[in-house]
Amino acid sequence: MLPSINASLAFNTLPVLLVIVPLLLSIAAFTRLLSIRHQLVIGIPLIALGNATGAWLVDHNLALVLDGWLLGGWALPIGIRWALEPTSLVLLTLTTVVAIAASLSSAGDRIKRHEYWTLWWLMWAALNTLWLSRDLFNVYVALELLSLSAAGLVALSPKDPYGFSALRYVLVALIASLLYLLGVGLMYGTHATLDIDLLSERATSDTLHAIAALCITLGLMMKAALVPLHSWLPQAHSRASPAVSAMLSAVVVAVALYWLWQLWLGPFKMLSMQPLFAFLGGLSLLWGGVNALQQTQLKRLIAYSTISQMGYALLLLSLSTDASSHALAQQGATTLLVAHGLAKAGLFLAAGYLVFYHQGDQLQQFTGSAYRLPWLWAGFALCAASLVGLPPSGGFVGKWWLFMGLWEQQRWLSATAFLLGTLLTAGYLTRVIAIALRPAPLPLATACSYAGLLPLLLGCLAWGVGMTLAIQNGYLALPSIDRTTRYFALPALLIWPLILLWQYRHPSPPSRFFAGILWLTALFHVIALTSQDWLTFYTALAWLGILGWLLILHGKASTTPQAGRTYLAMMLVAEVLLFAATASMALQGSLAFEKATFASLSVATALLVGGGLAIKSGVLGVHGWLPIAHPAAPALASALLSGVMIKLGVLGALRLTPDNASAVTAGEMLFYWGVLAALYGGVQGTFSGTPKTVLAWSSVGQIGLLSAGVGILLLVPDNDTLRTLIMLLVISHGLAKSALFIGAGQWGALSGRQRRIIGAGMTIAALTLVGVPFSGGLYIKSWLTYAISTQGFAGELLTFASIATAGAMLRYGWLLLKQPAADAPLNTAPLVSRWLWAGWWLLCASAWLVPLIWQWWLPYPGSWMAANIKALGVITVSGSVAVATLYRCATFQVKPITLSPLTQFPWRQATRSRFAWRVERQLRHWPVIGVMLVSVSSLFLIIYL
Repeated sequence: MLPSINASLAFNTLPVLLVIVPLLLSIAAFTRLLSIRHQLVIGIPLIALGNATGAWLVDHNLALVLDGWLLGGWALPIGIRWALEPTSLVLLTLTTVVAIAASLSSAGDRIKRHEYWTLWWLMWAALNTLWLSRDLFNVYVALELLSLSAAGLVALSPKDPYGFSALRYVLVALIASLLYLLGVGLMYGTHATLDIDLLSERATSDTLHAIAALCITLGLMMKAALVPLHSWLPQAHSRASPAVSAMLSAVVVAVALYWLWQLWLGPFKMLSMQPLFAFLGGLSLLWGGVNALQQTQLKRLIAYSTISQMGYALLLLSLSTDASSHALAQQGATTLLVAHGLAKAGLFLAAGYLVFYHQGDQLQQFTGSAYRLPWLWAGFALCAASLVGLPPSGGFVGKWWLFMGLWEQQRWLSATAFLLGTLLTAGYLTRVIAIALRPAPLPLATACSYAGLLPLLLGCLAWGVGMTLAIQNGYLALPSIDRTTRYFALPALLIWPLILLWQYRHPSPPSRFFAGILWLTALFHVIALTSQDWLTFYTALAWLGILGWLLILHGKASTTPQAGRTYLAMMLVAEVLLFAATASMALQGSLAFEKATFASLSVATALLVGGGLAIKSGVLGVHGWLPIAHPAAPALASALLSGVMIKLGVLGALRLTPDNASAVTAGEMLFYWGVLAALYGGVQGTFSGTPKTVLAWSSVGQIGLLSAGVGILLLVPDNDTLRTLIMLLVISHGLAKSALFIGAGQWGALSGRQRRIIGAGMTIAALTLVGVPFSGGLYIKSWLTYAISTQGFAGELLTFASIATAGAMLRYGWLLLKQPAADAPLNTAPLVSRWLWAGWWLLCASAWLVPLIWQWWLPYPGSWMAANIKALGVITVSGSVAVATLYRCATFQVKPITLSPLTQFPWRQATRSRFAWRVERQLRHWPVIGVMLVSVSSLFLIIYL
């Protein structure tokens, strides 16, 4: 008896706590009966209690809250019904969290105008009403209340002193409300009820319903700021105070979109307007993203981002409700709204504090700001990462589920717009972060403030949503160590401790932020190595791509900014490809490695996976970032990028090619392409102008050699010897290349005896890459040549790759010898320097010796001495030719062919050729708004007829 009484009590008090309390507080604020502090102390706990009560009711008495409340006791179809369903509960919770954070931010900003708090509580009450209501006219009343209170809050902002933005907001909202009311009137005249559930049962697809649907849809589209009816939003959101902007962007526009879902998945479902919403959703995604990319003011950038992000949620209505994936897509769209609301509120709150601290909204004013306000920018970065969809954030889970629906229903144009929108989102948000990470022109002083905690908290919540859903659905498997992990972990165990210790004892560069990024990179590298499912592996790859970009930005070369942009652009393309592949793999079956193989995947999925992994590794054809980024990065970062991080693409290929997999015929093409890459990388390295560029091109060649081996493995996946040789090559190349990059980075600071000692170590590492007699490199390449030849392929082609590598290594040594020696030793602490160099020498020696250990377990099948004699002859001939060639070319520069660095996006040129800006200005004119209404209506009628 007691539980039923408690349920009844909770059921009856829910509307009071969620709606009546904020209405009473609005009256108290208007009449000044309560101070602002007392309003917050009373209102926030009571509304939060109401939200918690609703959650308890949904969990324990779902049927009770679905039946809902009949206001005034009037029965349907005349009465007005409120109800609480799981989707509305989730969005109600979002409203509560964001409104509490925004209220605390407003109180912290000492906003004491009672008019402000009157409208604030009124807006909160209207939002809660919209989540609870099931009556279309009640929704109209709440929308009017919401629009008037939101416009009033915008008008109170000091950034809108004359109220122009607020007035435009009010006029647009008035037109939208009239359109909505016209549609509601048509529906009531037809069915004599406005309860959405009853309308869903009675509605048909005749012309009258189509006209009503058109009017209501146009009204809600204007309120949701969907392109092309969005022109009011950028000014209103960017000029409002930070807390108001957070509410407007996180929940006010979301509630209009929510009611579009309710209507088009309910009463208007039979009208079949999926093409219309596919077009409008894609248009909002791309148009909002392009305009955000061109902004020079932070708040306007975030405002345009809202327009773009709403396009994702609208794509839900482009899907057929009959497909099996629609329910998952609907969950994804809801998750996306929640994650977007949390992240966008965090971004606007962070932007408000940044504008206040820097006394301006121009992006260039935030140069170096990340070092002054680290916690604030940490919150900004977390929110931005969720908005982009970096796994396993809430934004990623929502996008992933929604994209699975698009993929299963083969909505290829919408899927393409979806992926392009993700690239645009990453582009404009990383641009802001890159500006904040630039070296500051003035001495830095860290500003300590609790204001940065709210964005950080909201960002953590956005990530917590995604991680909770991923764990609940069993997407993430526990880490494990297997045979493949042990092979790839061996170079990591030698490289990572040395680099972390080097950065600690001899910082290069001297930056705590760089050191922190190194530790994070190490963590995600471990996750990648020990992952047992594709999603965990993809998560680590995505994070390592972003962290690699941050490492490159610490380089001191003049080309570092361009190199960072080139690297980031390529990595983002790889993330998008792997994201689409992950969705497709999930639809085809399990994400566990033992069940997901190249042979079992569809051709499209295999191409997506292969393309993403190829970019990550720097395979020929998509290698353009590698010879640009590696030379520009700090030496320690280059050692990591080339020594361990690019090998993860090979690890992914091996994971998807287990011993029991079927053969893949594309392996033959990959073999020859890899051999070509090995030759091309060596030749380009031979004619490069700096030591680090030579090493970068050499990495392209070595990745080509690994690609050739993987190609043969795809044809014979049960060949354990070949698999072992590929992993040994990973070990040898990783150790040698890390040692060479570190040596090249420190070479300019060495002199005399130090140069001779370090030069000897680099000689060992370089000769290992070439494969000279009695080295581990020769053992691997000789074995690899034999294994490939036994499969009927021209294994001897690898000999030419060794010759090309020899030329590159000779060029590397020549360029080092030309560098002038330092006047003083590198380190005045001999003991520290000696231990660091001892660890570095261990890398060089291990690259030579470790592969030879396998001679005991995997003896070379032919004559080992004959192989060494043959290698000696090849090295002698090729070395002579290379020396002659280098001597001949010493008097002139030969520029290697490479992908040009991505030039900086023409932000300044936008003042001369800003097509999107001109269009945006035109869209603000009232006649143009009318034309857009007619255009959308015409498109609607064309599809309907």
